[in-house]
Amino acid sequence: MIINTFYPGMFELYCGPMKSGKTREMLNRVDKLRYMDNCKFLFLKPDTDTRDNLIKSRFGELSFDCLFVPNDRPEEVLRYIEQDHKMVLIDELQFFSKGIEKIIEKLQRKNINVIGSGLDLDFRGEPFGRMPQLLSIANYVKKLNAICEYSRCNNIATRTQRLIDGKPAPYDSPIILVGDQKEGYEPRCLEHHFVPLTCQDQR
Repeated sequence: MIINTFYPGMFELYCGPMKSGKTREMLNRVDKLRYMDNCKFLFLKPDTDTRDNLIKSRFGELSFDCLFVPNDRPEEVLRYIEQDHKMVLIDELQFFSKGIEKIIEKLQRKNINVIGSGLDLDFRGEPFGRMPQLLSIANYVKKLNAICEYSRCNNIATRTQRLIDGKPAPYDSPIILVGDQKEGYEPRCLEHHFVPLTCQDQR
């Protein structure tokens, strides 16, 4: 069981679908530690999303300043590490490319407590990016669930539904959507998670 302290060399990982509280768990994990002596920490996230320089949860007002790291150059994480850092927290781990697991191992070898969060599955319901590798090397994993937002369902949601212009995104759409299409996401249970093969198959 994880309590409010830091663990040198340990890698903790919080994962699940959209709106499952992944980032909230990570922020709550570190909130009380900011009042401890000699517990300097650092927040990082990939530059896939640069809307603001904060890591924050949609469930509350708790937030921390963060730095951006190129998602295709995870080795850049090491640029920001200082000798007195005790803890490094990385949000949206699913967006990092191959090599992020090696960087986390290097931080562990420096006796840094690494805490991360990310989507374990993409909109197709398949393992997202390097998350399978990260789940394998984590010392502590907490998988979270959301509530299905399909009409009148409210069952446990383990998937993330992508909607493009109000319809389920087809399987062959890109993992990261770029363009003018109106995109949205909802947590869904397995029964109500729809992934049509093509645009013609959209429900």
